[in-house]
Amino acid sequence: MNETRAALPATYVRGGTSRAIVFRRDDLPADHREWKRIFQSVLGSPDPDSKQLDGLGGGITSLSKVAILSRSARDGVDVDYLFVQIEPATGEMLMDANCGNISSAVGPFAVDEGWVVPGATGATVRIFNENTGKVIVSSFDPEAPDSSYIEIAGVAGRAAPISLRFEDPEGSMGRGGFPSGARCDTLQVASDRTLKVTLIDVTLPCVILDARDIGLTGNETYAALCSNADFLSLMTEIRVSAAIRMGLCSSEGDARQVLQNMPDVVIVSPPPEGKTGIIARFVSCDRAHRAAPVTSSMALAAACRLRGTIACDLEIASNPLEVTIHHFSGTMDVRVELGAKDRVVATSVLRTARRIMHGEVLLPFALPDAGLAA
Repeated sequence: MNETRAALPATYVRGGTSRAIVFRRDDLPADHREWKRIFQSVLGSPDPDSKQLDGLGGGITSLSKVAILSRSARDGVDVDYLFVQIEPATGEMLMDANCGNISSAVGPFAVDEGWVVPGATGATVRIFNENTGKVIVSSFDPEAPDSSYIEIAGVAGRAAPISLRFEDPEGSMGRGGFPSGARCDTLQVASDRTLKVTLIDVTLPCVILDARDIGLTGNETYAALCSNADFLSLMTEIRVSAAIRMGLCSSEGDARQVLQNMPDVVIVSPPPEGKTGIIARFVSCDRAHRAAPVTSSMALAAACRLRGTIACDLEIASNPLEVTIHHFSGTMDVRVELGAKDRVVATSVLRTARRIMHGEVLLPFALPDAGLAA
C-alpha cells in the first residue's frame, strides 16, 4: 500500500474562552483508530510538562481541543459536531462530553464553509452534538456591525455575539437531570469524610458543593488553587466518588483512568457584597479552569433555579430567567428556561468566536492513502 506524508486540511479557531483545531470529517481517515495519534501530534501531546511546544495546543485543557464537523443528514439539523478533548500531559483522547465554548465556533464555521446560507436577519444553525445526542441552536449575524460587538470575560477585545441555546439539556449521559435521584446528596470522599453536594447533569455532569465545606472562602484566585496540592488532590477524590455515585462509571479504576473529564467540580459561594448571582470556581479534568466552562456554567445556572440544590440556597437572584456567575475572569450570564415539573427546557448563553487560521496541518508520520475518507 502506498503511503504519503500526511497534510490534512484544518482550521484553527477560538470559541468562547477555548481554542480548537477543526477538521471536516471527510478529511480525516475513515479508520477512527488513526485519529488519536493524529490529534495528539497536531496538539503536541503527550507532553509530561504539559507545554505542548511541539504542536498547536496551549498547554492547558481549554486550549487542547478538537472539533470534527460535517454536514448533517438528520432531519432539522444542519451540522453534526463531535468534540474531542486531548489531555495535554498524557495525550488521552476524551470524547464523553461536549465543550460549550467550542460549540460557539461551529455555526460560523458552517456558514464560512457554505453549509448554511444566512438570511436577511442573520444565520441560525442547528447543531447535533454527537457526544451527548443533544441539539444546540447557534444564532448570529455574519455581517454584524462593530456597534453590536460584545466582550466576554476571559477574552481580550470585542467580537460579534453568538447566541447558543442548548435544547433539552437534561441527562447528557442518559441518566436524567439528577442521576442520584436527589437534589441534595452526600458524597463520601474518604473513609472518614463526607460532603454535602448536588449531583446534576444539565449539558454536562457536575458535582456542586459549598466552598465553606472544604475550608475555602470561594474567593480564592486561580494561582492559589493551582498551587494548592491538597486542594487538587481533594478535587480528584470528589470527581472519582461523584462519577461512581452518578452512575457514569462502575469502578474507581475507570473513574481515575478512563473517565478523567467528568464530572466537573463546581465550588460555589454567595455573590460579592452588594451583587447578585453566585460565585463559582470550576475544576475540569482535575484542574482549576481559568474562566467558566459553558456546559458546567449551564448546569450551575439550572441548579440555581431548582429548589433544594446547594446552589439555589446560595444564589441571590435578581432575574428569574437569568443567573450571573462570578468566576476567576469576570462574569457570565446564563439564561434558564423551565417547563412543567421543573424540567429544564433550555439553557442559553452569549459567546464570541474567531476563525484564526485555515490551511493544512502537517503530521510527522505517514498515513495510508486508502485510510482517508472518501
